[in-house]
Amino acid sequence: MRLFIAVDMSDEVRERIASLEGILKKYRGLKPVENHNIHITLRFLGEVPEVRVGVIKDRLSRIYFPPFKMHLKGIGFFPNANHVRVVWVGVEEGKEEITKLANAVGSEMKKLGFKEDKPFVAHATIARIKRLTPDERRKLLEELNNVEDDFGWMSVEDFRLKKSTLTPKGPIYDDVEIYPLREKE
Repeated sequence: MRLFIAVDMSDEVRERIASLEGILKKYRGLKPVENHNIHITLRFLGEVPEVRVGVIKDRLSRIYFPPFKMHLKGIGFFPNANHVRVVWVGVEEGKEEITKLANAVGSEMKKLGFKEDKPFVAHATIARIKRLTPDERRKLLEELNNVEDDFGWMSVEDFRLKKSTLTPKGPIYDDVEIYPLREKE
């Protein structure tokens, strides 16, 4: 099964991000992430045999991390604005905390032999780009530079082990396990 570990966005943040949908849907070579699928990936695990899921759940249950608040603000691009492949919303406040949480998750997964694919960058992907003409790219960047990019605050109360099922209409994400954030007693 295809697995990843993530923090889901609050409904309020998702609603504010949805305000960008009108811009994103204008471009045929761009695929917006479905609103209910928007999250921050802490660690992508990839295809994992079902027999290993139990040990992954056990490792993740050992993580103690206090709940925190996060402010989603700013729009960015991977790899950069000149060669856009991904459009994302950034984390302004709470970036240090979510990075530490991602590092804690990464550390536990490393013990199970999962290799780090790339350094963690706190972001929520909102669109993937297959192809845009240079003119479309310029228009998209111009439009996104002129929108309100404060998507609000949210409380991070848990993280989730999620299963991703790829379908022709897009991925379907299901929670395998939810891990409430808590401090060590």
